[in-house]
This record gives sequence, structure tokens and C-alpha cells, in this order.
Amino acid sequence: MKLNRSYNTKRNIIVGEIDKISGVILPFIVRTMIIHLIGAEYLGLTGLFYSIIQMLNLVEMGFGTAIIYSMYKPIADNDTKKINALLKFYGVIYRRVGIAVTIIGLMLMPFLRYFISGEIPEDTNIYILYLIYLLNPAIGFFVFPNRKAILTAHQRDDIGGKIHIWTQLTMYIVQAIGVWLTKDYYLYALTLPLSSLVYSILCARKSKQKYPDYYSEGELDKETYADIKHQVYGLMIRKVATLSRNAFDSIFVSAYLGLTMNTIYSNYYYIMDSVVVIIAVVKTSMAGGVGNSIAMESKQKNLADMNKINFLFMWIGGFCSICMLCLYQPFMRLWVGEDMTLSFGIALLFSIYFYILKMADIRILYSESAGIWWQQRYLSVLEAIFNLVLNWTLIQFMGLEGIIIATLISYFVFNFIGGAVILFRHYFTEGGIAGYFLSHFRYMLITVFVGAVTYYVTSLISTTLILELIFKGMICMVLPNILYILIYFKTKDFKNSIGLITGILKKRK
Repeated sequence: MKLNRSYNTKRNIIVGEIDKISGVILPFIVRTMIIHLIGAEYLGLTGLFYSIIQMLNLVEMGFGTAIIYSMYKPIADNDTKKINALLKFYGVIYRRVGIAVTIIGLMLMPFLRYFISGEIPEDTNIYILYLIYLLNPAIGFFVFPNRKAILTAHQRDDIGGKIHIWTQLTMYIVQAIGVWLTKDYYLYALTLPLSSLVYSILCARKSKQKYPDYYSEGELDKETYADIKHQVYGLMIRKVATLSRNAFDSIFVSAYLGLTMNTIYSNYYYIMDSVVVIIAVVKTSMAGGVGNSIAMESKQKNLADMNKINFLFMWIGGFCSICMLCLYQPFMRLWVGEDMTLSFGIALLFSIYFYILKMADIRILYSESAGIWWQQRYLSVLEAIFNLVLNWTLIQFMGLEGIIIATLISYFVFNFIGGAVILFRHYFTEGGIAGYFLSHFRYMLITVFVGAVTYYVTSLISTTLILELIFKGMICMVLPNILYILIYFKTKDFKNSIGLITGILKKRK
């Protein structure tokens, strides 16, 4: 079965963007209500518990991603028997993972107090709250996890996205009403596992309706089992690196600088991450199509496609980075007030952090679709160790800035540079990695220039806070894109990207 990759990607992007945008705006409202009605320290607890849950999810080791990757070829070959065996294996593995996560999570309870510097909010039982947060991932492991995988492998994330929109909308409305009327943080926390339960049940139901021929039955052949096991080792190690970038950062801030500073840090991270997840919809929506393309197309075509997509992605990434640079500080002052606004240096570091993350996105998409996880195992270990050592060292000398700088350095060296070397060594064996790096260097220099010009123009605006944010926002929407067009208009990258977009639109028509 050859998937309609362009059509599926566009459909997934539309639904996914609606899902992610609503998933940014609605929790932003609830987050604001918690800060002003309950207390900033509670969001510090939220960030800490989410970080601990991320650590526990390491037990999953990447089985879900490896099994979905293993479904691409059977789907292309219409091999229903093998897909059914993969579904059964998926369910068995996830039940075992769910048990392990629950047990390890319970074992961590006596040590929770050591992750918090300073006082805990009054009338708050951190152990009860932690159990509620622990219930949330357990539901994902026990309640029909394999059925959602079918939708992802068939590039039908739009189905799960529609369900997610409605379940999340309901959850946030209940949270907002609960915080407004009761100011009860426990009620807010309880809505999280309840929403996850409803979402998992509805996804399973839709998956069975859409793909009724798929059942959890049969046994995997030894070759497929060995391949999944091999890939999982590489994925698990890579997840350690991801964990060191996200979860451990928040734990370090909470343990060294306190819950209030963790809240302020998480506010800045929340803004950056909101943009990340919205853009990630594009990448996620292409995942099934890229996997199908790698299974059926030549390496030369896939390399050409990657370069075209990468140019468009870096345009988007550069534009968003510039907007963050110019709008971070006025937005934070308007949202949470001067007392919870950090220095411009922090805003600059987060803008750079975001851009560096986007530099590796498309390369990661092709590495995952090609199954190149095991080959990156040593890089991931080095990134995790290097990041943790830098976190511990720099936070003591530089404070919060040290945490961000540690992540920037480790990610750029080991993920962006090292990950690209591995991809070109093991998949794009005839491609030119020097051209890939030179392209990114050129994109980065152009973005720095465009960002400097835009920031200078926006810095000339001095008026009331709301008008400042509006005028700067209007400039950021227009000026960077005009400059990008003027710079790229006659380049091969620009012409190729126009051809790619035109081709997609013709296929849609």
C-alpha cells in the first residue's frame, strides 16, 4: 500500500495545528489563573512532577517508536498478519512498562522533598499530588496503547487529533471553572488522568472502526523481534539525552533555585515550547509519509526531499526565533508582571535554544524514519553526560543562564553535528554532508542578520505595554519575511521549495 503522503501530511497538519494551538491558548489561560488565584509555587510543583514523570517514561525505552517504524513496510506490503503480530507485541510490552513505571514511581515518593529547595505551599500534600500525576502516564500504558499506533503508522494522526481537541477542550474548561470557583489545585490535577482515560478509549474505538481487519494476534518472527530489540537499545539511549535536556533542567532549577524560580523558568520555557509543539505538528504529520518514502523510494530522492523540506523548515524556525527575540520581554511583562520577568539575556538564550532545536528537526525526522537509532547510541550517552555535568557546574556559577547554556552546547555538538554525521554515514552514504553543514551555516548567518535588523527596528518603539507588543508583533510578522524573500529570491533553495509547494498543491487539486 503506497500512502497518499502529500494529502495525508496536509490533513494531519491542519488538524494537528488546531489541536496544538488550542493546546497552547487554553492551558495558557489556566496557567495564568493558577499564578494569580492560587500561587506561582504550584506551577513550580507542576513542572517538577512533569519532569519526574518524564524520567519515569524512560522505562518505555522507545518500544512504541520502534514498533511503529516496523509497521511501515508491512503496511506498504499489505501484510496484515505481521501488523497483527506487532499489535499484540506492542500491547504486551506496554503493559509491562506500565507496571514498571508505577512501581518505580512509588519508590521515588520518599525522596520528593529532596527535589525542592525552600518552602512547600501551605495545605499541600505533595505525595497525594504526585500520585495523581503518576496515574496519568499509567493510563497511557494500560488503556489500548496499540490502537493509537495503528493510526500513526497509517499517517492518520488527524483522527487522534480531532479526539484530542475535544477531550482537551473539555478538560481545560473544567480546570478553568474549578480554579476560578474553588481555587483547589487538587481538582486541577485530577482532570489530567481523567482526560487521558477518555482520550485513550475514544482513540481505540475509532481505530477499530477505521481498521477492523487488525487484531492483536499472532507471534513475531525472530528477525523482526531482533530488529526491534536492536532499535530499542538505540532509542533508549537517545531518550536519555532528551531527558537530560528537558526533565533534568527543571529538577536542577527546583533543587538549587527553588519552586518560584522554577515557575519563572517554566514560564519562559512554556512560551518557547508552545512554539515548538505547534511547529512539531508539521514534522509529525510528515513522519508516516517519510517512512513510507524511505521504504519505497531511492536514497537520492529522499536526500533531495530532505534538503527542500529543511530549507522551508529553517525559514519557519528563523522567523519564529526572531519573533521570540523581539516579543519575549514585553509579553512576559504584560502576562506575569515585572517581578516575574527575567533579564533580556534569558530571552536571547531561549531564542537561540529554539533555533538550534529547529536546526536538527528534519534530520531527526529522516534518522527516525530510516531507523538509525542504534548507530547514535554513543552520541546520546555523551550528550546526556556532558549536559548533566555542565548543568551541575554552570548553575553554581551562572545560575539560570548556566542551565540554558549547558543545553545549547551539548545539543549543538552531539545532536545537530554528531547526528548529521551518523545519518550521512549510514543512510545518505552517497550524499555530501559538507553541503548540508554549509547550508545550515548560511541559514544561520542570514537569520542572525535578519534578526538583528528586526530587533533594531522594534527597539525604536516606545509606548504603552499593550501597544508596544502589538506594534512589535506587526513588524515581526512582516519585516523578517520580506528580508528573507529579498535574500533568497534568486537562490536554488528558494526555487526548489516553490517547486515542492506547487507540486503538493497540484496533487491536492
